[in-house]
Amino acid sequence: MFDAQVVMEEVFPPEEFHLFITREVHIELLEIPDFGSDGSDKRLLKQFIQKSIDRHAVRTTGFFGFATFEKDGTPSKHQINVGFAQGGFWPASDRDWYGTPEVRTYLAGKSTRNSTLGHNQADASLGIRSFDAIVLTHEKRNKPGPIRLAAEQFGYVLYLRDLAESGLT
Repeated sequence: MFDAQVVMEEVFPPEEFHLFITREVHIELLEIPDFGSDGSDKRLLKQFIQKSIDRHAVRTTGFFGFATFEKDGTPSKHQINVGFAQGGFWPASDRDWYGTPEVRTYLAGKSTRNSTLGHNQADASLGIRSFDAIVLTHEKRNKPGPIRLAAEQFGYVLYLRDLAESGLT
């Protein structure tokens, strides 16, 4: 979307579409550095994302929970859970999906990132949402992970690269 400078409200008119990001994705977006590890400038990308979120009133979804803490007892830099009146309870079906061996393979024992999220944690949050809503992703269709797993399990995943290559709009 950034590469093509897609205007979200033109493609997804707000009167027809409600756009959401998960709390985990929101946290990852906050941690996009100004410059990538290869030295590439990420500031325009960050501006594009923030403008798109603001102009389309993209909302962040989350689940109620208590504060998380680091091993030393200090509050975690980012809180995944949300507080009272900010989110619902985690559905049993979500917990069941996260507990499957296939999903655990992508999450258990993985290192954390600068965002304080575990490897694949944001992707898993999108994977589970794909069973109730369409998830847009720029990932490659064959990339192993929770999003691909959800798509293979009949989640609604739209691979934007496929859409671009198809010529459809």
